[in-house]
Amino acid sequence: MNVSPITKASFRLIGKIACLIIALWLQGNALFLEKAHAETAMIEIQSEIGFGAANVKQGAWTPVKITLRNNGTDLSGDLVIKVANPNGNKDFSYAQQVELPKGSTKVVTLLIPGYSYTSSNNSIALYEKSVKSGKKVPLDGKTYLEAFQFPKETLQVGVLARDVDTMNFLSLLNQAGKKLNLIHLKQQEIPQEALGLDSFDVLVFNDFASDTLSKEQVQAAKLWVKRGGTLLLAGGAGYSKTAAPFAEMAPVAYQGTESVQALSEVAKMGEKELQLTQPFTLSKASLTKGSVIVYENTLPIYARSAYGDGYVAYAAYDLSLNPMASWNGNARLWEQLLAEPIEKANAYNLNQIRNGNNGYWEMNQALEYFPSLLPPKLGGLAIVLLIYAIVVGPLLYLILRRLDRREWAWYVIPLVAIFTSVGIFQFSASNRGNKMAQTFNTVALNGSGSGMKQSMTSVFLPKGGNLELNFPEKGTVSPFFQSDVYPNLQLHDSNEFTIRQEQERTIVGLQDIPYSSVSKLVFNGEQPIELGKLDYHITELSANGTKGEITNNTKKDLTDVALLINQSYVNLGAVKAGASSSFDTAIGNRNSNGMNYGQLAFPFPTTNSNLDDSLHQRAMLNTFIQRKSKISGGFTPMIIGWYKEQSSLSLTSNSTVPTEEITLVAQEMKLDYVAPDGKIVIPSTAILPEFVDNHLKMSAVQFQEGPYMQLGSGDITLVYHLPTLPGAVYHKLEITGDPNPEVSLELWNAQTGAWEPFPLKSYQTWEGDKLQPYIVEGKTIRMKVATVQNNTMFRIPAVSLEGSVK
Repeated sequence: MNVSPITKASFRLIGKIACLIIALWLQGNALFLEKAHAETAMIEIQSEIGFGAANVKQGAWTPVKITLRNNGTDLSGDLVIKVANPNGNKDFSYAQQVELPKGSTKVVTLLIPGYSYTSSNNSIALYEKSVKSGKKVPLDGKTYLEAFQFPKETLQVGVLARDVDTMNFLSLLNQAGKKLNLIHLKQQEIPQEALGLDSFDVLVFNDFASDTLSKEQVQAAKLWVKRGGTLLLAGGAGYSKTAAPFAEMAPVAYQGTESVQALSEVAKMGEKELQLTQPFTLSKASLTKGSVIVYENTLPIYARSAYGDGYVAYAAYDLSLNPMASWNGNARLWEQLLAEPIEKANAYNLNQIRNGNNGYWEMNQALEYFPSLLPPKLGGLAIVLLIYAIVVGPLLYLILRRLDRREWAWYVIPLVAIFTSVGIFQFSASNRGNKMAQTFNTVALNGSGSGMKQSMTSVFLPKGGNLELNFPEKGTVSPFFQSDVYPNLQLHDSNEFTIRQEQERTIVGLQDIPYSSVSKLVFNGEQPIELGKLDYHITELSANGTKGEITNNTKKDLTDVALLINQSYVNLGAVKAGASSSFDTAIGNRNSNGMNYGQLAFPFPTTNSNLDDSLHQRAMLNTFIQRKSKISGGFTPMIIGWYKEQSSLSLTSNSTVPTEEITLVAQEMKLDYVAPDGKIVIPSTAILPEFVDNHLKMSAVQFQEGPYMQLGSGDITLVYHLPTLPGAVYHKLEITGDPNPEVSLELWNAQTGAWEPFPLKSYQTWEGDKLQPYIVEGKTIRMKVATVQNNTMFRIPAVSLEGSVK
């Protein structure tokens, strides 16, 4: 068909007009969308993580403060922090419902795990109505967190004081080889929940009006101490206002002030001269509980008392005043005063000798192991297949031949195969059709009737899908992490957990769980549980061990009760609530396989059965011991016991999931090694050294009927810390070991200030006056080990002492 030039021109004109109209429409629509976005993106956002310069402590719960300012219309929705999972699995999220009326500003605080945060491994979003609706609200500001992680072994000290320079001298401990991070806090930065203080090891309140803290802040600080923190109260003339809300916790009762001309005992601890050019004001107090660390005449200068799992300490002067604040003996003084929290933090030092493996893999296996979900035994399946072969083979052939219907085999054999397969599937899946859960609790008792509980829970969902768990107490939840190391991960599009930390409960939403899967999470309750205590007393002390009796004063009948004293496992069997059992550590089983106490307590099955009844307890015990062990492989002696219960996991739908619950109860034994007649005996199994000044090219710890070090050319110092026993005088020191000509040893002589070589023998003693130079300040024995060889095996010498109390 021919088209005239006029018609072609008309088409071109119409096309140009249409394109122009479309372009104008698109431009107008874009302007409209931009305007609409500008109108809806009326929520301003600011975020702050941790305390100070956006740094967080590895593995500790860290508060995040998010400020939302609504410049638009009324809004209600979910504020969500999404985090990449360190295990490389689906992401997990922390959510909180917020109400944002027009023109309002809200500050939302959430607790998240302490890791390094970057733009790639987390995001912040606001969802209208709820996160389930999926409709994001545009935010004006940075929508991700940035934080730098410092090591877990760093001692973090928070200071709340009138003078912002208070305790700055603590930074000198970094020069002494200790890792310390000092943070000066403002009153409004003190969290209103104990877990918000989780990243602090020590809190110092000095010359500060603590009664201006809110009721919630005071309660959070008290609960934080119960959970294991150390609170130092000081202020000199201002002590009473500092300690006001914490008076019942403090180790002393305030009695006014007193001036002194000298602090000679303090100078001795600091090992530096201390001159007071004018009278120095102290708070005057009397000891009400705990013990005094330093007296000046009869005046307590430093004192400390236990409070739950933690301590409350007292200092009699204003820590910000000179000459004390600028005294060059402060580093040595406070290294001793904070020895326990420093040692506790330093136990995580990954740059020094460690033993035992990360407990993740064993615990992960335990969480995935549901005994009722075991596959059918191969023997049973073999019998079924044998019967099937007989049926579809000669038997079916004989039947069809007798009926003269052998052509039916084309139909019958497939039908028999189908029914057999369905039967096998139904038999195998008969115990996998219901939701079920298991919870492994560890309760660390503090000896005063309560303890802290950590729970690991795994939930089996046979059909996958979604589920919302309801934990009826306040706490924190995270996925079960394989370690505290957070690699440089990327966010996924999928999310497994959505966690809501509410005032009186914690809700965990499981999302898009695959078919027949197990979800694993960790729950830390904020409040201690009132379970009771395990009492004990010593009846006999000797160099070989300790005899005594334990009494189960908990609310539970305990099974598999045992004493764990370094490498000894002393099994006491079942001990019912209120009952007692005697013990003798000299006859305990010795651990010859690393830190595998689980194998001693719950041996691997000796048959080929798929059923391992003790897998859960074995994994729980090994994981707990690895967490409690010190750098040298030792740990504080403890009593353990177990109980099992059938319980249920609550759902927000008002239904429940049947749960098998196993609880490990543990309580440390604070042995003083003093007999009723005042005699001191410290057995050789009681003390393992701390490793300091490690100059070895390589080092490792192994256990082969005793602790061994694998050395590689260089030297290392072993510090044996003696128990704190006021008035102790030691008369005899015994050192036993395995002589090794490739290893040389020296003892530190505190009187001459020099190392003295000594040849290690299988057994040797120092007594009386010959002993005294080697007990440094009555507190430690220092031994240097050196070799020029590589891969040298050396048994760590065992130390035992005898003495008396003055």
